[in-house]
Amino acid sequence: MSATIFALSTPPGISAVSIIRISGPDTFRAVGRLLGLKKPCKMVFSQLRKVHLRKIFSIEGRLLDEGLVILFKKGRSFTGEDMAELQLHGSHIVIKTVLESLTSLGYARLAKPGEFTKKALENNRLSISEVEGLSDLLVAETEAQQEQALNIYSGSLSKKINSWKERTTKILSSVEAAIDFSDEVNSDSLVNGVIHDLKILETELVEEKEGFKSAESIRGGFEVALVGKPNVGKSTLLNGLAKRKLAITSEITGTTRDIIELRYNLDGLPVTFLDTAGVRHTDDEVEKIGVSNSIDRVNNSDVRVFLTNDKEEIRSFGVKYVKSDIVLRPKGDLPGSEPSISGKTGKGFEVLLETLKKTFSDKVRKASNITRTRHLEKIISCLDHLRTIRVYMEEKNYEDEIIAEELRTILRNFDGLLGVVNTEEILGEIFNSFCIGK
Repeated sequence: MSATIFALSTPPGISAVSIIRISGPDTFRAVGRLLGLKKPCKMVFSQLRKVHLRKIFSIEGRLLDEGLVILFKKGRSFTGEDMAELQLHGSHIVIKTVLESLTSLGYARLAKPGEFTKKALENNRLSISEVEGLSDLLVAETEAQQEQALNIYSGSLSKKINSWKERTTKILSSVEAAIDFSDEVNSDSLVNGVIHDLKILETELVEEKEGFKSAESIRGGFEVALVGKPNVGKSTLLNGLAKRKLAITSEITGTTRDIIELRYNLDGLPVTFLDTAGVRHTDDEVEKIGVSNSIDRVNNSDVRVFLTNDKEEIRSFGVKYVKSDIVLRPKGDLPGSEPSISGKTGKGFEVLLETLKKTFSDKVRKASNITRTRHLEKIISCLDHLRTIRVYMEEKNYEDEIIAEELRTILRNFDGLLGVVNTEEILGEIFNSFCIGK
């Protein structure tokens, strides 16, 4: 039997209102005890899903608070089970005593992280894609992340996968018909039709694969690495962008050894600026590690901003110059060539941020629906099998049974994307990021 669980669903701390959620077969029984009812099964509520103002008592009958109580019947709640929400005053002691009262009942327990959402999934109130979208929405910091999360939560990815699955099933049906009724099926017509349909499906999957990096960057934030030799003003620039002192600045070279990050909302776009260790040859072992880590992170960044007076100097940093790189003369408050930037005065900030905004806005437009590594792995696997089928059929060197099995493998990958298989493994990864009351 499903457990009856409860948890504080709002952030802990003093507030006007705090919400406690309860879900499971003994929900109404537990709420009845908190309301001091002698016959919990015959509660005095006129209707479910209505708001009722009630006094809340401990199991011993001591008044704890007065708040709003909402009951939801099984099948018409977020979790799909009997469920209740208690909207109470946001006092530490109120929440503490109410939670203790629920614990003392003996038939309800504190929820685990994400357990309410897990119940919703198990009761078919949410799909695995919707759960992933909800997970991302809970931690979204910018409008772009919010839009991406809601797009997934609304079921757009599930609909797309189901469309791919439906068309693959149709192709498989044609191939299986050729196996069962080989004398009646025109093989040339079958091959041409299957190849045509596979190419369309392959094109769509390639688009998803190519847009993954941008989608992943939206979800985690676009990374902008500040790169240069020691003492060129990287830390001063980071502090200027943050409008506070994040990084230590000093005339002593090699001050920055660990990568310092600044989360930045660039007009709705999530950006993480990285203050990296100054690139130079050094005998200091700790600084060597810092420089090595910085170069690795720089090579994986979405955009690198090189602070240097000489573009040719970039080669000595151990990285290859690419089109998206930005080169600026550091310490732009002093006379010299342009373009330049100054962390001290803010000169060049507006131009830099506008350039980054345009670059990342273009990436957002190209972003795909897949946002997680597990999505990408399944898409790549599907593409591998699609190409295998196409090569076999174009060379006319195949057996229908082999093609059918390749198509079934593709369908299993689509099921994996939908969470039909390996659900527990997927859920473990997702729910690790959930709060207890969700």
